[in-house]
Amino acid sequence: MTRILLLLVTSLLSFNSFARSSGEVLLDAKYGEHERQAFDIWLPKSIKKTPLVVYIHGGGFVMGSKDEIRKNNIINKYLKAGIAFASINYRYLKHAPLQTIFREDIAGFIQYIRFHSKRYNINSKLIASHGFSAGGSSSLWLGTHDDIADPENVDPIKRESSRIIAAGHLSAQVSYDFIDWYHYFDPEKVDLYVGSQVWSRYHLNSKEDLFTPEGIAIRQDVDMYENMSADDAPVIFWNGLPDVESEDGGHFMHSPRHAKLLFERAQKVGLEAEIILDGDRTIKSDVMGEAFKFFVRKIKEAKRL
Repeated sequence: MTRILLLLVTSLLSFNSFARSSGEVLLDAKYGEHERQAFDIWLPKSIKKTPLVVYIHGGGFVMGSKDEIRKNNIINKYLKAGIAFASINYRYLKHAPLQTIFREDIAGFIQYIRFHSKRYNINSKLIASHGFSAGGSSSLWLGTHDDIADPENVDPIKRESSRIIAAGHLSAQVSYDFIDWYHYFDPEKVDLYVGSQVWSRYHLNSKEDLFTPEGIAIRQDVDMYENMSADDAPVIFWNGLPDVESEDGGHFMHSPRHAKLLFERAQKVGLEAEIILDGDRTIKSDVMGEAFKFFVRKIKEAKRL
């Protein structure tokens, strides 16, 4: 309870030093106690509450930073369109298991920003998320996972919804239930390129642990492929690698097959989705620009509902 009160007091103090009026940039703000639970946010000039698009960096949950997007001109495109933009950090696997990072950091930020939507002049019903690799899969997890809101929680932030209106899965993975990868890919390559990640990402001790009740529950919780349903957030899938036999671990982890499998799954369950495969094109698409156009369309559609 003391921690909750401390966070609320800190939030109120931050409010007094941060203008809600718009056109503001706030860097290295905090949404949790850990040093990695930080975010940047850019707010457009707007009297009305604005939509928000969240960027989640990649790096396999072992590296990467929210700072990588700071100088990208795509942020100005969102601001000119009247859309706020945020970039977040999250704990690495050395700090917490994958399932905890998803719930407390990735979803936790969505809940945090919803609770503080008035401070940032955000329309809490119009939040989307995207990213590359781990960031793209994190966004898909948000889009396909049931709402983790806990209405009875003493922490008001945790009572907020974790759902988003659209997701961008950019050069990311098919599922984080790595046992499923043995069905989707060559099992020998899964062992070679994924190895102990099959179980260690969940902070389990062996492959056998994945088949215990705890292991099965964790795998179900992080399985974006199986959790996908028609009422989930619309998704844009993008992949820029050539569709050839994987030559190394990086290609294997980011193969176009990930996007293809997920798009086929979306079609099967009736989820609205788009796919762009750039690997064999002479002229590549502007991936961030394509995500921008997709989010603008989805935001407009959501406003009409």
